[in-house]
Amino acid sequence: MASEQQQRIDPRVIRTQRLLKNALFDLLEEQNYEQVTVQDIADRATVKRATFYLHYNDKQDLVNQCIDELLAELSESIRNSNDDPIQFDFSSGQAHPIFIRMFKHVSERFRQYQALLVKNRIAAFTAGLLDVLHNFISEGINMTEPDDSNLSARREVVIKYVESAFLELIIWWVENQMPYKEEEMAEMLMNLSILGPYRVRPFDKIKQMENKNNPEG
Repeated sequence: MASEQQQRIDPRVIRTQRLLKNALFDLLEEQNYEQVTVQDIADRATVKRATFYLHYNDKQDLVNQCIDELLAELSESIRNSNDDPIQFDFSSGQAHPIFIRMFKHVSERFRQYQALLVKNRIAAFTAGLLDVLHNFISEGINMTEPDDSNLSARREVVIKYVESAFLELIIWWVENQMPYKEEEMAEMLMNLSILGPYRVRPFDKIKQMENKNNPEG
């Protein structure tokens, strides 16, 4: 047992695995996932092919471990154990810290997100990311609005709509090289989630204009 623990914390193991992971992401930014081979990864990491198999069963095993680590980091970044959403003033228009942390995580791991989500749309990562977003959003909606009668659609439809918007916005942000700062993206996404795309509802605005033009009507 002691030797296994030593193996897990051995700096040489950590260094080799880091080399292999970096090599994988380098290659995924240059090639399609299907084209990348174990030999390519080993060569880019400057290790022997046999060394790769000391750490991973195959290419998919390496990718899966990278995905698991990335999603675990995302889940931890949006964990709200230290943030009380009930005490937060959502009417302020400012982004909740959880939203900011989510975008900061993506920014800090931009290379990985770009490789797995944009350059290559790795199905396992997309599905895993959607699961994390689903849990985050469903917990948030269930907590802030437990009454179905106050939702504009069926609860499961609302959750699906919002989680899909989150996913596509993250993809767009990464694909466009993060054109807006993390805080600005967090603020816009939170406002879209709560208020929708309009500050003033278009039909209300039309009615106001009609009433102004026809004061006697």
